Amino acid sequence: MKKNPNLYQIGEVINIVGAGVTRRIILNYEDLGLLVPAEKDPDSGYRYYSADNVIQIKSIRTLQSFGLSLKECKEYYYDKSNIEKHLHRLMSLRDTLDRNIQNLQIRAARDSNLAVHTVLLARGVYFCRRYKCADTKDAAIKLRETYIAASKCTNISKVNKMFTVRHGTEDSSNDLLMCIPVEDSFYGPERVEFAATKALCIYFRGPYEQLGTAINELKSYIEKNNIKAQDKFRSIYLEGPPQRGTNTADYITQVAVPIL
Repeated sequence: MKKNPNLYQIGEVINIVGAGVTRRIILNYEDLGLLVPAEKDPDSGYRYYSADNVIQIKSIRTLQSFGLSLKECKEYYYDKSNIEKHLHRLMSLRDTLDRNIQNLQIRAARDSNLAVHTVLLARGVYFCRRYKCADTKDAAIKLRETYIAASKCTNISKVNKMFTVRHGTEDSSNDLLMCIPVEDSFYGPERVEFAATKALCIYFRGPYEQLGTAINELKSYIEKNNIKAQDKFRSIYLEGPPQRGTNTADYITQVAVPIL
């Protein structure tokens, strides 16, 4: 079969796409039903690919870079009955990417920026336990214990972040509700659903013992601008010991308060 001048051989496709794509990867896409060559020589077995094929390979690689498995990529293209599920999956990945970009921007700053932001806190289901902690160290232990308890009961959410809700009236209050994000299917006694809500927040970079600085700044902003708080202060843990170890100066916490 004479090659159509508008088609590409597999080696040409590899050169165009780049980014680590190999012959084996392309053939694997075909085996999984993700890709169908424009033409295939029945005698030699040579494959010929169209420009659309090349664009599709690039698209598959992009979806993989977002964290989708090849099975999920196939569902994304060909499963028309579960569009909402695939849309939710991609939106979750987008939100995770946005948070990672935000964390990098905060880490790039030399000092904590106590600027106040208006945000939308996402809806989520959480495994929650309330403790009166002796101090910040004890609170960290209780949060870890709550995480372990939640992981033994159900699946931890890959989208939302764990947080604590500060009860009491003092800035130093260690009366805390520990909230571990879990999947919606969890219905144990510790289940608490938090609705999506508008909030004010400060992204604080530094040790947990100094979170009172951000809380005081938020309180002052609310009072100065005559804003009505809808709920208690939350400390949402974006990056802490799992990512930064004992380098507490690089911990990133979103201190937020829902507002009306």
